[in-house]
Amino acid sequence: MSFSYAEKHTPFVLSPESLDQHLAAAWYRMGSSIFTTHFLFFNGRPYSAIWIRLDLRSFTFSKSQRKLLRRNGQLFSTRVGPRVIDAEREALYEAYADDFDGRLSATISDSLEDYGEESVFNTHEVTVRDRVSKELVATSYFDIGDNSAASILGIYRPLLKQFSLGYYTMLLEIESCLERGLRYYYPGYVVPGYRRFDYKLRLGNSQYFDIRTSAWLPYAGNTDESIGPTERQLSALSGVVALLKEHSVERRVLTYPLFEADLYDAWNDDYLPYPYFVFLGADPSGNPVVLVFDPKSDSYQILHCAHMVQPQLLFNAGYLSNFAEDDFYAQLLSVKSLLYRAGAVGEVVDVILHGLGRDSSD
Repeated sequence: MSFSYAEKHTPFVLSPESLDQHLAAAWYRMGSSIFTTHFLFFNGRPYSAIWIRLDLRSFTFSKSQRKLLRRNGQLFSTRVGPRVIDAEREALYEAYADDFDGRLSATISDSLEDYGEESVFNTHEVTVRDRVSKELVATSYFDIGDNSAASILGIYRPLLKQFSLGYYTMLLEIESCLERGLRYYYPGYVVPGYRRFDYKLRLGNSQYFDIRTSAWLPYAGNTDESIGPTERQLSALSGVVALLKEHSVERRVLTYPLFEADLYDAWNDDYLPYPYFVFLGADPSGNPVVLVFDPKSDSYQILHCAHMVQPQLLFNAGYLSNFAEDDFYAQLLSVKSLLYRAGAVGEVVDVILHGLGRDSSD
């Protein structure tokens, strides 16, 4: 599987071993599809998606986790089994969605794109019921591969937040994975600078997917600036802009909100995939030349791009009109060619100041 910053496909078949391979490459389920992304865009700015996992071979429940399992175990009965989507679960989902601060699909079936037919995913569920009333108070869904599992969706009754039921069902998923002898548990991604997803880090010592090496490395002790691909791009390009200013050349780092076009249009595979770039100029036809920083190769790249007028209709025009031209570039771009690549900031600044000088051999 080749590396991609943002990609999605819908498999007709997916073996347990194939799910493991996708998860290990930082791909994840979205509805009936499987996708990857390393950059996110919300609240008017880009963020990094840092995919994490737990190595269950070295996992043990912490003292506080064991306490929560014991306490909730006295109040609630639990069950793990093949996924069920029915009226009872949909009613719980509706109550959860009404209290949720954000966007959700209308139903569980819509969220999982699972309408009772045979699925390529081996999905199981955890159910939590009040021991006295037998009322369903929480449920979660997770996909099982050959040696790994991925947590997909968790819902709970909002009036029972004090029991940490969303976190509780994840602990029960992990418990089930341990009983099955699985090696890895994938809770999804965390987002530096956006704390909503930080609860996943409470599960235990995590590994994160490092796009530079395509390896899973210990998360603890790393800073957002060193591992976040979005943060690294902004830092690297801001350094170029600062050096250019010393030479009386004014440039700006622009935010490019259409970097995930590959997720929406499967027919083109050359969309510009970066959330930040520096506009350097345009060719006689008006097509831009831009500077990007590629966080996979740790290199600066000068790219000749082209405007994609027709595919841009995939995006809501009213949405794109919200982006001020001074700070954003909201025209869909594809990459025509790589003009230059440099590993050092001084080299790329020299090229910008004095011209390409020679064609890149890449």
